[in-house]
Amino acid sequence: MIGMYLRKRIPYKDDSYLIRLTMDNFKVKSTVVQNILKKSHEVLVICNDDDKVIGYLCYKFIVKDVIFINYVVLDRQYQGRGVGGSFLPTVISYARKKGIKGATGFVNNNNSEAYQIFRHWGFRPLVNTAGGTLIGIII
Repeated sequence: MIGMYLRKRIPYKDDSYLIRLTMDNFKVKSTVVQNILKKSHEVLVICNDDDKVIGYLCYKFIVKDVIFINYVVLDRQYQGRGVGGSFLPTVISYARKKGIKGATGFVNNNNSEAYQIFRHWGFRPLVNTAGGTLIGIII
């Protein structure tokens, strides 16, 4: 089990890595990532015990107490090692303290691994579209 913690993003320190990480994982342009980071209400970085950033999650509020998760990205060397599942309780606890009661997200059809992870976390499919699935969970 890998030790880790969440902290708020420090743009000047974190953004170049977060942008590169997202481009590598999702094959999107840097301007797309920059725009999403800028429009997110909060960006939480995931750090390992050596204080190295290994991933992040960002979201925006869509109504008063419901968020849309824009990205959950993890460095490839940490994928498939139980990192996502082990930090989920921390994220849920954090969300509850912030008054968040529900979370939604969108998973592309070509990302079945992410879909299975979200299902494992308790997210349920809400709407299927040609490009993917809108998922959600009550926190």
